[in-house]
Amino acid sequence: MRSSMIDLVDRLRSSIADTDPNNYAISDDRLQEILDARRLDFWQDALMPVVTQVGIGSVEYKVYQSSYRNIEGTVGTVSAYRLYDGNGSAVTGYTFDAIGGRFDFTSNQAGSARYLDGKSYDLNGAIADGWRERASQQSNLYDFKVEGRSYSRSQWFEHCVVMAKSFDLLSTGRGTFNRDTGSIERGDMSC
Repeated sequence: MRSSMIDLVDRLRSSIADTDPNNYAISDDRLQEILDARRLDFWQDALMPVVTQVGIGSVEYKVYQSSYRNIEGTVGTVSAYRLYDGNGSAVTGYTFDAIGGRFDFTSNQAGSARYLDGKSYDLNGAIADGWRERASQQSNLYDFKVEGRSYSRSQWFEHCVVMAKSFDLLSTGRGTFNRDTGSIERGDMSC
């Protein structure tokens, strides 16, 4: 597994309820493959500066937001992304929230243009794929009765299938979550 994928793999693992480090159902390498299948490479994403008022009539630009989320991050001093200015020169002096796509600069950037090249991941789609993989591991489970007691092992398989369908709807371009009604609205279907 690439070290720059640790945060994304951890989020994926947690979201598919595969959290026992002594007995992972899916390896880190396999989770990275699942994420890589949902990867979007992007170039020249113009970051949106966030204006912060610091006094009467005075503002600063220390926060910049990417239009992408779940971006492959940094390991030590090596980044899987490139942040640069309008001249193509590297920009430094910031912290990066790769999951949220947010840059917090240590000094005022005065609204100057900042651009980002990187890799973004459809985490919801990867979670759906992870649940499908978990379901395939449980497909041999069956229900049985012994001495008047019922055992429903297939419930775990059914749960995995339902979770996969739920995250498919949240996947990029597939649907949107309506906070008012608590429902998911499909974007790829018309009535």
